[in-house]
Amino acid sequence: MEKRAERGNMAGAVLKALLTAYIVTAVILLALAFVLLKFQPDMQKLGIVILFCYVISCFLGGWLCGRKAGKRKFLWGLLTGTLYFVLLFLLSNRRDSVLPADMTQLLTAFVLCAGSGMAGGMIS
Repeated sequence: MEKRAERGNMAGAVLKALLTAYIVTAVILLALAFVLLKFQPDMQKLGIVILFCYVISCFLGGWLCGRKAGKRKFLWGLLTGTLYFVLLFLLSNRRDSVLPADMTQLLTAFVLCAGSGMAGGMIS
């Protein structure tokens, strides 16, 4: 019975970490939209800034989840980063049922999200 309660607590911790990560993402992307509106920077660097936003958000989510976990923090951070990517992918491709043409970018985003979530969990 105690393990079931512990799993429930961790499920709640993962959900809170994901919600926090998405809120941080929204704030950073709103700031980026403002910068784009006011300064019109080079659009080639925009993809790098968005990936950086994902890294910061997943790191924070993994860190929050790892603080709650106590044991195997890196796995909980990895789970948080992976779920972040999966939800992001599903929400961004809900209209198109086909995979994006550039699988390299997709794989890069997954590795960065999962890796930064795991790093956040390890540091917590």
